[in-house]
Amino acid sequence: MATPVSSAPSNSPESPVRTYFGWQHERVAFLFGLSGQRALMIGAGVLVGIWPVSASNMRMAVVCWPIAAVLFAAAFIRINGRTADEWVTAAVSFQALRFRNQHKFLSAAFAPDNADPSRGKPLDLPGILAPVSILDAYFPGGAPLALAKHRIDRTYTAIARVTFPGIGLVDSSRREQRVSGWGGLLAGLCTEGSPIVRVQALQRLVPESGAALRRWHGDHLAVDAPEAAVAVTESLLATATLATSQREAFLAFTMDERRAASTIKAAGGGSVGAATVMTRHLRALAAQIGGADLHIQAWLGPRDLAEVIRTAYDPHSARHLADRRAGANNTDGEGLAAGVAASVTGPAAAEATPGHYLHDGAVSATYWVAEWPRSQTHATVLAPLLGEGLHRRAFSMHFEPLGPREAEKSVMRERTKRSVAVRMRQRTGQIVPEHEQAALERAAAQDAERAAGHGLVRMTGYVTVTVTDPGELDDACAAVEADAAAARIEVRRMWFAQDIGFAMSALPLGFGLPKKRW
Repeated sequence: MATPVSSAPSNSPESPVRTYFGWQHERVAFLFGLSGQRALMIGAGVLVGIWPVSASNMRMAVVCWPIAAVLFAAAFIRINGRTADEWVTAAVSFQALRFRNQHKFLSAAFAPDNADPSRGKPLDLPGILAPVSILDAYFPGGAPLALAKHRIDRTYTAIARVTFPGIGLVDSSRREQRVSGWGGLLAGLCTEGSPIVRVQALQRLVPESGAALRRWHGDHLAVDAPEAAVAVTESLLATATLATSQREAFLAFTMDERRAASTIKAAGGGSVGAATVMTRHLRALAAQIGGADLHIQAWLGPRDLAEVIRTAYDPHSARHLADRRAGANNTDGEGLAAGVAASVTGPAAAEATPGHYLHDGAVSATYWVAEWPRSQTHATVLAPLLGEGLHRRAFSMHFEPLGPREAEKSVMRERTKRSVAVRMRQRTGQIVPEHEQAALERAAAQDAERAAGHGLVRMTGYVTVTVTDPGELDDACAAVEADAAAARIEVRRMWFAQDIGFAMSALPLGFGLPKKRW
């Protein structure tokens, strides 16, 4: 998806409540919207179909024409948003991984040892997360900062734990101010050669452990409190808090090492130079983050980031780690250090199946947002999907800011394509469908907004639901699909790619936007 972003209103002054729209589908630009694979299949189908005619041997048509029909059907027929050839490719790829037993992952006691015992065990993550390592960095004041380095993509990601006031009960002007602040943050990154190439906003709904409440109760318990009252209170704290939930919100910024090569070299080079450059950009973004009414609770340190990843893979460890954090934050200095070590960050065991992902006693199913609302929407449109639920849920949005030149090319390509389609229908006397005319007007509006200085971003969204009882997975998936329909978006399950979807949706590591297909 691509959508314009700005810090200014897009509606007329007479509109009492601002609405939002403008996202466009990102289409394949190889040949008339066809991928290279589909173009080859259509070409092969044409050749096979005309072969009996060109060879003047109609007996061959008995064999050639059914083959051509299969090739055309595989290229054009869509099932749940995918063409038949895409389904076959995904299924064959998954079965090849299963044949080599690469759909399973074992760590913990089977994790690789480091040659240097003083450095401890390295980070051990499954699948596409294998190239990721967590680096220690520091802000100028000495505050710790974790950088998730991807050695293949050559990127560094910093993650902030953020809090924000609710948007549903505030007045419309305050709500629009917050959305404009978020648009200003993204628009500020739409500069030529900006080293910040991706922004991820992750919100997850997790069961409340009650560790902080139990700690508060223990610190304020009177010495002469009745034993019966103490017993009842402790019983309630041990059981009632399991029915409550809390929200955790994270904001991840990803820096491309290649775009910042000169400044990294000037800062000392290597990971140290990259950490220096990254902290500069994070401090510069602090004001824009605050303008969106997002309060940075803390930038995650190495052990904090490891805990976030650990609790995503192993929901059963959340309560234990919350108790440890509450003890570490106690003023008496007792208790273990908060967070977890890098050697126990990933899952002890995981297995990918076609429809779900098994990891450390939990089961997850991931969906991607295939259709955003097709009409003007309000700022609270995603409220049903982000509301309270009975199961653990993570919703992640990924943004890739585009520079002015790339944005101009993208907008003009879309506008030219729509304009040619409308003119061809008019010249041939055909009726122009309303959706074609609306798409042309939307492309023209995007061009006008870009000329006015607004930015353009690529965007996508994912939602993951996690249960600890496999029997509850179908109910949890049905709830996600119903909430998505109420939010006026269409989600589709990531068949044959559940492990990849989990990494992009439930973990704040800056993954999620694939490269453009040509």
